[in-house]
Amino acid sequence: MNVFKEKVKTNLRHASTIPALEATDITMRFKVNGISKTVLDRISFAAYRDEFTCIVGESGCGKTTLLNILAGFLPPSAGEVTVMGTAVHRPGPDRCVVFQEDTLFPWLTVRENIAFGLKGVSRESKRHIKEEVDRFLALVGLTDYQNYLPREISSGMKQRVELARVLILEPHIILMDEPFASLDYRTRREMQNLLVSLWQKLPQTILFVTHDVDEAIVLGDKIEIMDINPGRIHEELHIPLERPRNISQNEFGLYRDKLHSFLCD
Repeated sequence: MNVFKEKVKTNLRHASTIPALEATDITMRFKVNGISKTVLDRISFAAYRDEFTCIVGESGCGKTTLLNILAGFLPPSAGEVTVMGTAVHRPGPDRCVVFQEDTLFPWLTVRENIAFGLKGVSRESKRHIKEEVDRFLALVGLTDYQNYLPREISSGMKQRVELARVLILEPHIILMDEPFASLDYRTRREMQNLLVSLWQKLPQTILFVTHDVDEAIVLGDKIEIMDINPGRIHEELHIPLERPRNISQNEFGLYRDKLHSFLCD
């Protein structure tokens, strides 16, 4: 059996609804020493509700620039981003970003960091906020560390706080820019498994930027593969493997080889 034939289950939701997020002909140009350089060239793809999409490409292909455009941090030179059919012109609460760098408030505890955004947008009672923070502390396994400051916990724990702080806001879209890149191998695998577990319990539309081929296959329903100079979508690869995914499985290796072949074209 050819595992690269269309094996993806038909999703009737896709046929009847607009994408949760759609990029159409996104082009980005910067001036370098007075010369216009095209970083992204007519990038188009769609991510549907509760879908996990990975964006893969070598360094310099414009992955982070694309994510910043999707988040509304950068206006594209041409093209359009829409969320649930509405054009994106600026950052908004419908999209939350998890960065590779630590963005926690160093003077707030783990609990206070997770609660921070919820207090800013929620009209619920203090009791409800406390219950929600308790729930997310448990989901990311940090109940025993809730009163610690960021400097007192590990890098992996900090990323757990970052995840909880975003998930508790229930945004339509979560954008993740290589959030596990600086972690050691074991912690990175733990965080990948945790992220998939949280996504299955609390379905969200996730776009996850990575340069790690195995990470993309472990996480993604589909993978957008980018070329470089300029950045373009070279191929879209669907990954219909059941979860949890084992990198030592033969079928996983076939997808790894396929993805490498696209990246090396």
